[in-house]
Amino acid sequence: MPDSILYWKGCMSRLRTKSISDSTMELFRRMGIRFETLGESEGCCGSVLLRTGQLEAAKKTAESTVDRISSAGFTEVVTSCPGCFRTMASEYPVILGGAPFRVRHVSQFLVERKSILKDRLGSVDLKACYHDPCHLGRHMGVYEEPRELIRMVPGLELFEMRDNRSKALCCGSGGGVRSAYPELSREVAKTAARDQVPAGVKLLVTACPFCNYNFKDACSGQIRVIDLPELLLSAWRADLNGER
Repeated sequence: MPDSILYWKGCMSRLRTKSISDSTMELFRRMGIRFETLGESEGCCGSVLLRTGQLEAAKKTAESTVDRISSAGFTEVVTSCPGCFRTMASEYPVILGGAPFRVRHVSQFLVERKSILKDRLGSVDLKACYHDPCHLGRHMGVYEEPRELIRMVPGLELFEMRDNRSKALCCGSGGGVRSAYPELSREVAKTAARDQVPAGVKLLVTACPFCNYNFKDACSGQIRVIDLPELLLSAWRADLNGER
């Protein structure tokens, strides 16, 4: 049985937002965290199938995912995708009766190891804002862990979006909207960045590859977008650009 965690990248970070999974793995290595991935055999957790009502297909995908993870001997799974986190931790117990492994979002996992990050992060002069992902916040109740990690970066001022935590707005990418209505999805992200981010804030921190992808695509030139593991790794490297 592996004595390391399984880092579950998720489809978005594996295929479209690779900098998130790459940064997470590099951060883990610097922190001395033992981890493995499933590589090309990772597959999908079934989240999108569930959101779009394809329940039988979602159940088959979930069964296959559980089999791949459990047959490899992993008892602990960490993911930087809130959709995967919600699906495995909250919905697998409903559609499958449970799963033989523990699942956490990377923010929860890193907060438990914040002593390793302490004094390793370079100081910046930067104003940032955090966007609460729907799956991570409203659906799974994870609000404070990402904020605690962001506040660990010396010199970084954390501001709140106008509507935050349980009242946070969707980025416009979830529920299949980005795939079915890409222009509408982009417009939601543009509106959120324009109306929700306080004046003077130039850095938007996400904790979800879907939010990251949609905000970057919709708000290029309007605001800089970075995901939580990317932020922490950049601060560790002391190359977090002081754009403001």
